Amino acid sequence: MTISRVSPIHKTSSGLPDSASADDVKLRDCPQTVKDRYLLSADVYKYWQIDFQNGTIRIVTQDGRDVEEELEAKYRPQQSPIARTIFDWEQWWIWSITTRDDVIITEGFNPNSSPPFSGRPSVYLNRNHWRTVSDALHDPTRVENADERRAALDLIRLARDAGVVMPLSMGHLLETAGLHGDRRYEVGVTMARLSAGWQIRNPVDLRKQEAELTIRAHLGLTAGAPVVHPIVTEPGALYGSDTTLGISDETSDADKFLAMLTMPNVLLSMLLDPEQTPKHPLTAWVDHHARITSQIRQENLPKEKRRATARRRYWNENIGFYAAAYRRLTNSADFPSFSDRELATLLSGSPMAGLVSELFVRRFVDHMSKWRRNDLIDMFHLSSAAAYADYVCAEAHTGRQLRDAQNALRRPATVFTSLNDLVTAVRGGGARAEAECQPDGSGS
Repeated sequence: MTISRVSPIHKTSSGLPDSASADDVKLRDCPQTVKDRYLLSADVYKYWQIDFQNGTIRIVTQDGRDVEEELEAKYRPQQSPIARTIFDWEQWWIWSITTRDDVIITEGFNPNSSPPFSGRPSVYLNRNHWRTVSDALHDPTRVENADERRAALDLIRLARDAGVVMPLSMGHLLETAGLHGDRRYEVGVTMARLSAGWQIRNPVDLRKQEAELTIRAHLGLTAGAPVVHPIVTEPGALYGSDTTLGISDETSDADKFLAMLTMPNVLLSMLLDPEQTPKHPLTAWVDHHARITSQIRQENLPKEKRRATARRRYWNENIGFYAAAYRRLTNSADFPSFSDRELATLLSGSPMAGLVSELFVRRFVDHMSKWRRNDLIDMFHLSSAAAYADYVCAEAHTGRQLRDAQNALRRPATVFTSLNDLVTAVRGGGARAEAECQPDGSGS
């Protein structure tokens, strides 16, 4: 089946895509019953199903026609953990069924509307807390701490029943790659099932966006600034716009639609890959930042001067993001300089940069804090989550520092280090499963 051209996809009041022109979509190489031109619309289709194990593609239309034909060999992945995938036109969902019969539902993407939170708060978990949730989902007895077990089960209920959104990040993929075998499968399935296609954009993209907004504010050019949603169902958002897996405004509508259909299986396959990926030691990155910490200590400066020096070092390490935005907006190679006071104000005004810069400042001035390879993932991904998600459950060290950073920046404290504290806050904020919103609370 080939889609030759697709008009822009947008939703009607019923939540389904409007019909495109009859000339917009052509099904080729199908039996005569569906060989005519059709609308790319839920008014025409009920669902599409691809069975990778049997090598078939099946199309069911709303008027009852049911067509099945052989799937070309080039579209049959070898040793894939995905047995079947189904696109439900009525719900606008992608169903993925693994070879172990686990079912994952991914919410579809609409490029012409804001992310459909539907009143749900966003909750971001560090990998170690995802593992606890996975254990609670597969065998609650594995979670020995009763409070953490109850919190994990409650969070599962909220995620499964339209109570919260739980986005994944590129950090999750990198950390999950260190697992293997059944444990990796369980954690991967849990992440895919409860995230339901929600992702937080790659930190590099968020840093670029914040840098542009910062420079626009400095130049008085805030009018017409691009709007980027940090937490989305956009296919490949966690991979980043600089990769072939992400999409952009320049991506054709046909490619956006096909990315929505295929990306859930790409992500799921990466999560479930049974082979462990060796961790890169990141020795150069660790040594570089350890030297900065050592240099600042050797200068033997007063506390506030140490902080100012550390902030300046962070700025110098990341100035390229801001200089690129300045050149793009002004067509000038010149770049302004900022005093220590101006720099502190400039950075603190950005959601993510304010937090991540504060983390770097704290670690640069604390010679007792050892730099480790995981810091690269934790500091950037947890900072982006703390900047844009409603609630974050982090690993202990970075979590405590992030919470301190939020307090220092006079922001709400949304970072926790235990599931029990997290879920207490989420519930206290009013999150409810859909069944709990029924008059009798039973969902009936």
